[in-house]
Amino acid sequence: MFNQISRRGKSVYIGAELRDRLDKMVLDVGHYAGRPVTVSEFVRYLIEKSGNDAQKRLKKILGTEKERKQFSTE
Repeated sequence: MFNQISRRGKSVYIGAELRDRLDKMVLDVGHYAGRPVTVSEFVRYLIEKSGNDAQKRLKKILGTEKERKQFSTE
């Protein structure tokens, strides 16, 4: 089931509004650093530094399937 998670070249769609925000952040960092910074570098940094925290927070926010069913039937 998870054989192709790390396949190179796999794209992620984030939508135009979020992509614009991402591009602005990356351009700002590149301008500050005085060199071009790629979106891939920026996202890779975010995942390495904040990925585990985001994963834990989303699990808490979204809850388990059992918890979601409980709230949807009330």
